[in-house]
Amino acid sequence: MTERKLVAVLTDVCENVKSDHNGFVWLTHLGPWKAPKVIAVFNTEWEKQQALISGWDMDFINQVNIALESIKSIPVGIYFDSEEACKKQSRGDWDKHLSGIKKFH
Repeated sequence: MTERKLVAVLTDVCENVKSDHNGFVWLTHLGPWKAPKVIAVFNTEWEKQQALISGWDMDFINQVNIALESIKSIPVGIYFDSEEACKKQSRGDWDKHLSGIKKFH
């Protein structure tokens, strides 16, 4: 039940921030629902960098924190990645790519 709640609140955040039209395409999480790692994925590294430079990440982090707080969950990390990086570094294998989450910035 709580994993479903986590997915539901993160889906709401995802759909909300897609309307920013800045290259953000999806998000995912790793780990337990009480302490997930949340990963925001952009199409390209350039789009990701532009979003971070513009401060988009601060609004995103706030939305994630508010959403997770509503289900009594606290993220252990919020990361930003891109489809482009996954293709380049892991040949599009997201499982492999996300296993290296400690390298994310």
